[in-house]
Amino acid sequence: MVSCMMRQSDEKHILGTASTEILLWSSRRDLIAVSNSSGEVFLRRLSWSKVWKLPKTGDGVKVTAIVWRPDSVVLAVGYSSGDVTLVDVESGDIVHTFNPCGEPVTALSWENSIASLNEEAENFLLPELLPQPSKVNSSKLDAGPILEGDKGLKNEELLSLLWIGLKNGLVYGYAFGLFPCCLLKLSELSGMNETIGAVRSICPNGDHSQLCILADLRAGRSEVLLMTVDTPLITYCLKELYGLGVLYRQITGLMDCLISAQKALQEAWEDALVDLESKMVRYDNNDGQSSLSVDLMELLMFGHAGIKLEKFLVTDLTDKGLKRIGQAVELSYSNMQKLLIKHIVCANYQLSHYLTQLCGLAKQEDRFSCLGLQVNLCLSACRAAGSFTAKTAELQQVIDGSIKYLKTFFRWLYVTILRLSDEPIPPELATSTQQDVRFIANFLAKDFETDGQVRLDRIGQYLRNEPLTSIASSKTRPWDMLAEACPTITNFPDSDLFQPRAERSLAQEFTHLEQQVKASFEAIPSAVGQTASLPFMTNLTLDCPSDGLDKIKITSRSINQPKDRCNLIGLTNSATPSSGFYLFEFASEKERKNLTRAAFFSFRRCDNLPPGEYKLSDMQFYNDEIMSILLLTEQNTNSIFLQLSLALLREQLAPIMSRRGPFNSSFQSDLFASSFRVFNDFQATALGLSSSRKVAAIFSAAKRKVRIFDMEVEEEEDVEDEDQDIEDVSDLSQEISKDRGNQKDLSDVDMAVSP
Repeated sequence: MVSCMMRQSDEKHILGTASTEILLWSSRRDLIAVSNSSGEVFLRRLSWSKVWKLPKTGDGVKVTAIVWRPDSVVLAVGYSSGDVTLVDVESGDIVHTFNPCGEPVTALSWENSIASLNEEAENFLLPELLPQPSKVNSSKLDAGPILEGDKGLKNEELLSLLWIGLKNGLVYGYAFGLFPCCLLKLSELSGMNETIGAVRSICPNGDHSQLCILADLRAGRSEVLLMTVDTPLITYCLKELYGLGVLYRQITGLMDCLISAQKALQEAWEDALVDLESKMVRYDNNDGQSSLSVDLMELLMFGHAGIKLEKFLVTDLTDKGLKRIGQAVELSYSNMQKLLIKHIVCANYQLSHYLTQLCGLAKQEDRFSCLGLQVNLCLSACRAAGSFTAKTAELQQVIDGSIKYLKTFFRWLYVTILRLSDEPIPPELATSTQQDVRFIANFLAKDFETDGQVRLDRIGQYLRNEPLTSIASSKTRPWDMLAEACPTITNFPDSDLFQPRAERSLAQEFTHLEQQVKASFEAIPSAVGQTASLPFMTNLTLDCPSDGLDKIKITSRSINQPKDRCNLIGLTNSATPSSGFYLFEFASEKERKNLTRAAFFSFRRCDNLPPGEYKLSDMQFYNDEIMSILLLTEQNTNSIFLQLSLALLREQLAPIMSRRGPFNSSFQSDLFASSFRVFNDFQATALGLSSSRKVAAIFSAAKRKVRIFDMEVEEEEDVEDEDQDIEDVSDLSQEISKDRGNQKDLSDVDMAVSP
């Protein structure tokens, strides 16, 4: 007999207009993730108090799947838009967001490998990881905190895989939830003429060698396909995938740092010179025969300003306006230098370090070529990082030069305006050297105008994703200066050289770097997926319309006991409340590899239940021994929470062969209730279970009320608890019949029955 007494501990009413759709308990914490029809996600405690709320991502975008990372540090949320969001559980901050291919997410599963990698740490191919540089807070140009969830990803000792099922029949595997390492195309694997549709369930075994998948058939029929997919390469290359996953996490983290730093760089670059440039353009337009640079050069050389120039300087620019612009430009350039040195240079040096490590791994072709890692692509990414480094150094030189030119130029203009306005000149500005005059003359002759347009600023062009309008001289570009000082460097093969392009901006170099980094890892998912095989496949016809397959109840569990390793999938046979359910067992241990057994269990053959018709409204595996089911009576007046022994259910499963054609549902078996509870004042339609926390959440029909129950309560305690209005009865059938005859209201009833 399986005893599973339960006691109500709380009842909550849910406010708002949106109805609850998905609820999932954490296996390690007293937390439950809940999504609603508006696309919002809430994290709640055992007491149902709200921890944080994840707002909806867009109008009409719904949450389609939720899964916890095995250590309950990160929550993965899948959306109908195809986005997958990783959320840090502690803070509610978004750690990472990605979209595999734009198709709606229909299933999520996140599992650890049962084999620890610490035993072979000496064979790891990675050096000690460098500390991640601080991220930029764009509002203060200071380092923002690194997310705790991001730290947790770095400290994982096991290779965890996030499996993502999509509406178009594709299944993606992401190591640590970040690194795309496997792509399964179910239609190609099955070799069928029909195209496989939405993936409804993914159940991996403990060593990442096999997946049990339930998917739709896109044939206009109410059929689902059950299959097992072997992924031997993942198991064989577990250490290699772990190493690549760690590197990928470090590289993508650094790329995110560079993106945030460049955004802050864009914000730091203020358009302080735009107003001044526009005024100078209007000056030129007044007289097509004159040039502002020529007039300023005459003023510098001869000390005489024409009437038009004098009016422009005194009336349009003014000494106060020029002083304000000069201070703003100096502050802006100073902030940009801090960002370049403190964040961009630091992050890019670390990125180059890890890309060099990636090249070293790729050169071990006996271990990594089978995973699709190619040396030439990794070298291209490394060269792109070097080109980005060279362009960063070039931008630093341009900023330094611009600060010198503009400071000297603005000071000269400021003194000139004061002199023309008959204002006193500060003593510290009264004198100027011959070097200053040459400096200003050189600036006016070479850098003041570009293509006939006044261009005082040379920095903003580096931040736009387009070619430079004013290319720096080769004598000031660091890379060209190095090549001129060491002519023999040009004799090295091109593959060993950085290749910065003079006409490219910093934004263009970073875009090129992103493309090359993406290309380095791009072939890995397909390479791993092509080694997968499909040892078992059978299809099952359900009693529901083809557009209602997304409403059938599905639950899965992986059992990894030493002498019992298998995957279990349970599903109802109808989108509406069903009269029974299917149970499939996929063995994964070596002795019973690819042995599949199944049966259909009808509640009409459950002798322990009171007579009557029952419909299944929800089902979940409570643990490795118990399956929990919610039933509705024929009149939908009462609800029953039913506990079934998995050992007894599995004893009645019959072997089936991999074949096409509908599964033979004549394999109907008897059903024995190990424990159940009747709710007479509560129509229960959905449940969430946590065996590790021994708790259950059961929702009402309208999903406006939720009751929290403590599971596995000691029977003596349950009998003594008078406040909960719980009564133990020896003969449940007689009690229900008696109360029906007397037309009395029943309180909640618990009962444990021997099979």
